[in-house]
Amino acid sequence: RSRDADDVSVDAGSSSTGVQHQDELSDLLAQADMWLGRAELLQSLLGSGIIASLDDIAGKESSTSLRDRLVSDERYSMAVYTSKKCKIDAFPVWVAWGHALVRMEHYAQARVKFKQALQQFKGDAPPVVLDIINTIEGGPPVDVSSVRSMYEHVAKSAATIFDDSLSADSYLNVLYMPSTFPRSERSRQSRDSLDSQFSSANSYLEDGPRSNLDSVRYAECIHYLQEYARPQMLAFMFRHGHYAEACSLFFPSSEPTAEGETSLSSVPRSDPLTTDYGTIDDLCDLCLGYGAMSVLEDTILAITQSPTYHDTTVIQYMNTVLTRICNYCEMHRHYNYLYNFLVLKGDHVASGLCCIQLFMNSMSQEESLKHLGHAKTHFEEALSVRDRTIEATKLVSRTARNKSASEKLTREMIMKFSTRVSYQRWML
Repeated sequence: RSRDADDVSVDAGSSSTGVQHQDELSDLLAQADMWLGRAELLQSLLGSGIIASLDDIAGKESSTSLRDRLVSDERYSMAVYTSKKCKIDAFPVWVAWGHALVRMEHYAQARVKFKQALQQFKGDAPPVVLDIINTIEGGPPVDVSSVRSMYEHVAKSAATIFDDSLSADSYLNVLYMPSTFPRSERSRQSRDSLDSQFSSANSYLEDGPRSNLDSVRYAECIHYLQEYARPQMLAFMFRHGHYAEACSLFFPSSEPTAEGETSLSSVPRSDPLTTDYGTIDDLCDLCLGYGAMSVLEDTILAITQSPTYHDTTVIQYMNTVLTRICNYCEMHRHYNYLYNFLVLKGDHVASGLCCIQLFMNSMSQEESLKHLGHAKTHFEEALSVRDRTIEATKLVSRTARNKSASEKLTREMIMKFSTRVSYQRWML
């Protein structure tokens, strides 16, 4: 028995020793594979004319420093390859590569690089996207062909100088650019666009802010905002003067966006008026700030007067939107805008009451008479509608809090308001 026990213990010891040797062998193989990969990397770096040594790729810190050096030298492919071989983060490389392509107007390639970057990024995407937007907004890229032509002209002019090369005449001769100097079509269009933007200060005040982005760069910005930072898209559109496009984001009957998606919220929300781009209050804030409330009115009017405006869900949604906008205008005491949206909503009683409020705020007799006349017209129309309505069935009564102004007031009360308005007009 003791002999059998000794045999078992010997077998167990030899088994554990074998496992230990196997682990050590695996570690050695992993180390060998790692250094083999770094040797291949070093060979590629030296073959590409990049000065490097094994010390530059020996550790994470040195590898990161080498990666950043490659990025600053615009050796992006080698920087990505280095990041892969040394198992360090390649996100800064993809981002820098994408920004460089944007500055060169290679937008399709830039999208691929930024997509790679954002797939690897573990933080919030909006700050990265805003940096991309800032790069695109920064201005048109350098026209390489024009720069090359300018250099050739300067070199040719400098070669013809045999006297004092620092004289004023020689200096002006070098800088002289004839009117027939070759210029690319893109730079000419950019110049014409710049001239047209500053052609008239009055047109600027009438039309609102003008965008420094052409249609291509604007579409690129919209692509990144639509894909990665929708909450920032609304303010961007207003900043560049695309008011109608921004307003259409909140309406289900609007046209699909350039990316081919509808403007409804992509996820279910407790508030049906909250979209991926913000709330109705956010829209109203921006419309007021940019003086674009009339654009919002026109957008709603175009939808409600559309021949296809017959879907019950869409009608209910639009009524809810109008109610929210009216509440916003009333809360912020924008009674002129409130009146316009009440008219769009078709609430004649509330429109008449709003006209009375405008009458109380009037600064002239002519303005007062105008508001009183509108109030009388609305009250009379409300009475006419009520008389034409046949109440065949009555729905479950709702509390006064949820009722509109037309539902709260009886026919007698509306007639009383109409009579008082007529009397007030006669007094004025």
